[in-house]
Amino acid sequence: MKVSFAILTAAALLTTQTHADWVEDAVKQIRADFNATESANLTKKHIKLDDGPEIAELTKYYKGDSLVKMVFTSGGDHGAATDQYYFKNGQLYFIYQSQGYWSFDPNGPEGTTIDTAREQRIYFSGNKVIRHLVKEVSSRDGNAIPKLLAKAPNKPTNDPEAAMGLSNAGYRLLSVNSQNQLEAYLYQE
Repeated sequence: MKVSFAILTAAALLTTQTHADWVEDAVKQIRADFNATESANLTKKHIKLDDGPEIAELTKYYKGDSLVKMVFTSGGDHGAATDQYYFKNGQLYFIYQSQGYWSFDPNGPEGTTIDTAREQRIYFSGNKVIRHLVKEVSSRDGNAIPKLLAKAPNKPTNDPEAAMGLSNAGYRLLSVNSQNQLEAYLYQE
């Protein structure tokens, strides 16, 4: 009985290590694909909408005829977000989101605000999230946010709803090719 338990334990550890190794290998490939996209000579198509209380911009980047990256920026009076989507062979493999917003500080003197910055990094393999990292910082001193964010660790998270929401948004943005379509996308919800 002890031998069977030891064999099962060893098999479970080997399976866990193999899965962990697979994820690390996939993340390394995603980083290599990301770096290749960032260093490539890409053509771009830019669509801008700034007719209302919010602004929105979508830039699509192509390598030849293939879409490899999209950058969607939107915002209003209290904050903005930039979502970067990376594609390979028509599949989304990485999302980087950077958000910033401010709110009034209920614990401070009248008119005191708190600035908050949040970043998400979502790694995909075959439409499945294999790693989701988040970092977030807040400060009454808005000028301190970039330094605080640079020092903050990426924390693993398990938020499939947020990851799939961003993924779905990226796939919906694929069909946006004009200001009218961008406006429809922005105000559809």
